Order: sequence, then structure tokens, then C-alpha cells
Amino acid sequence: MTLTREEIEASVKLVPFWWHSIDLGSGVITPGAQPHEFLNARLRSLQLPDVHGKTVLDIGAYDGFYSFAVERLGAARVVALDHYVWSLELTEHIKYWNACKERGVVPELYHTTPHWRPAELPGKRGYDAAHRALDSRVETVVADFMTADISALGTFDVVLFLGVLYHLENPLQAVRRVFELTSELAIIETAAVTIPGYEHVPLCEFYESNELNADVSNWWAPNQRALIGLCRAAGFRRVEPLNDAPLPAVSTRLKSTAKYLVAGTGMELPARRLNTSRYRAIVHAWK
Repeated sequence: MTLTREEIEASVKLVPFWWHSIDLGSGVITPGAQPHEFLNARLRSLQLPDVHGKTVLDIGAYDGFYSFAVERLGAARVVALDHYVWSLELTEHIKYWNACKERGVVPELYHTTPHWRPAELPGKRGYDAAHRALDSRVETVVADFMTADISALGTFDVVLFLGVLYHLENPLQAVRRVFELTSELAIIETAAVTIPGYEHVPLCEFYESNELNADVSNWWAPNQRALIGLCRAAGFRRVEPLNDAPLPAVSTRLKSTAKYLVAGTGMELPARRLNTSRYRAIVHAWK
């Protein structure tokens, strides 16, 4: 059903928080925290293959920008999967997160706060509004990716795993699940880390609390070698890193007690101060 511009604008205003800026047609773009041109640049940086006639799974869909984008590009079937963000009352959650950041206090785990409402799915309102406005055929799956029955989901020609990996406690298990869902290509994008002098060594930086962006839902950032290794260990036969796109203003200095485990050796790097830079890493992982 095609909505009028007035109906689209009214539905957009009913959503208290938008993360994605999505072009809904009729001159209406949702007021997302991530600007529309920024997201279009991100989309181009993924170097998507021709998805016309393909099946695509978007893991961690949020407001659905990438799901609707691949539908627009001609995908035959698109599935948008999310649960964590959809379960949060985002406006109150962000107020709480900002207040903690300003006070220098570590937030409680988000699923233990009053803003966690999985029975209501308040964080899904943006996705639902965009879905209606676009008269989209994207299929919606509400599920925790790490516990969902992936055999019931089936396999997809292209799997988008964007901005999810560093939020998960078990990255190798996560990439193995991505592998099981992929029939051709997985595109994996994540926060990543470089450590000068150790670029040739596969390493992951671990965050025990809110060290990354004051966010307690962040756990790991691999370097490029580790990200490629995770994909290979999960079963992908060929992994191609794309050009790195820097994340804004996210460099840090590690504490002198920080230790890094060198993958496959059981050896720890010396506990000393290391300058690290964080960036956005993307790989194409072929089945």
C-alpha cells in the first residue's frame, strides 16, 4: 500500500529515535543519527556484488538501511534479523548511556536495565515504520543471532554481518554461525585495531568493561590478520580484506598492564604501553 507524503512524515515523527537515515520516498528521509550520505558512503565501501536475484540475510538490521538497500538493488529475498537493539527503549537507553558517560560511571549491562523490553520491542519502531513506508517485502526475523536456530533460517547467497562482531562475547563461534548461513559470500564489517610493530601478528583487543566508546556491549576488536584468521578458522576458503575506512576519533593508549595473546602460540606480548588505533575493517569471506 502506497502512503502519502503526509502519512510517511507522520509515521516518522512517531518514532522517538532513528539510527539510520533512510530515504522513504516522497522527499522524506528519516532523521537518523547516521546521516544519509554517510550511510551511502558506507554502503559503497562494502563493495557489494551484484545481488540481483540473490538471497540476502542482514544480521543486526537495526532500522533496516542495508536490508532495504539490497532489496532496492534487486535481491530476490531479503531477511532482516535483529533482537538486541529492537528490545531496547532507545531514547531512554541513550539518555542513560550519556549520563553515565558524563559522570564517568560504567553503565549496567543493558539487558539488566529498565530500558530492556524484549516483550514490547520498542527499538523496532523505526524499522517497522520504514518497512511500511517503503511497502517493503523484506522478511523480518526477531531472534538473538547467537542462540537462534540457524538451520531454520536456511542459507543465503550473501550474508551481511555489519557492526555486530565486536558486540559479541564469542567471536569465533559467531563467525562459524555466519559461515553456516552463507552459501556464497559473507561481508563482515567490524571495529578493528592496529598495534604498530605487530601488524603481522593476529591479535584481538579485549574490553572487559566499557573501554571502547564507553559502551559495555563492546567486547573485542581484532586486527586485520586476526579477522582474516577468524574467517578461515570458521571455514571460509577465501578471505579478501577491503580498503580500511577510519572510524572517527577513536585512538587510545593501553594501560601498562594490558596483555595480548598471540594467536596459536600461547605466548603473551610484554605488558607495556602500546599505542593503538581503532578503525573500521571489512572483509569479503567466500564459502
